[in-house]
Amino acid sequence: MSFRLALSTRQLSFAQRISLSSFKAFSTHGLTRNCPSCSNPLPTSLPACSNCWNIWNIPANTPYHDIFAFPKDSNPFVIDTALLKQRFRQMQAACHPDNWASKGQDKQDAAQALSSAVNHAYQTLLQPMPRIEYILSASGSPLEETDKLEDNEFLMNIMMAREEIETAETREEVEPVIQENQALIDKILSEIESLVERKRWPEVKEAGIRLKYLDSIRKAAMEKS
Repeated sequence: MSFRLALSTRQLSFAQRISLSSFKAFSTHGLTRNCPSCSNPLPTSLPACSNCWNIWNIPANTPYHDIFAFPKDSNPFVIDTALLKQRFRQMQAACHPDNWASKGQDKQDAAQALSSAVNHAYQTLLQPMPRIEYILSASGSPLEETDKLEDNEFLMNIMMAREEIETAETREEVEPVIQENQALIDKILSEIESLVERKRWPEVKEAGIRLKYLDSIRKAAMEKS
């Protein structure tokens, strides 16, 4: 299965859409650990070489997991976030537009596009909710705004939790809601991990909808001062 970038054309910046003539070579190479121009090892899996100072845009359909060099045969929902953060910092250092400012406008534009793509992939994989949305979309079962649950008891509990948060006057008053909600999140994350491993996509989607409700409660509770 291929987990691909889900950016629409209108979401891409001008720098991401254009094909800079000096950077065309990379589109035929894919992600590599050696510079297509000077063949020296690259500091990251990104096509940004600090030896010959050439930089390329990555193909728009590059899977997010590939960008961060996560194994293809692993469960895509299971992410080592510490490793993700480490590789993100390394990549941003390699393609930060400021580091390419003196190398010409074309290269700085490419660096900006590359940095933006890496940041988008990082933000998507970092948190469970956008991560499962991305995986579901790649599997052909995207979450939609119109998706509904038939579990009335679950929905009633969500409504009650939201009401408790809205009527609470202090953060301390919502602490029990936070703890109970987090326990439910932990349980459903474990369930999603197992379902993704078995590629049970209809069930993954239902679990993803539940997670979306629970995540909304988490965000509302954390915003309570």
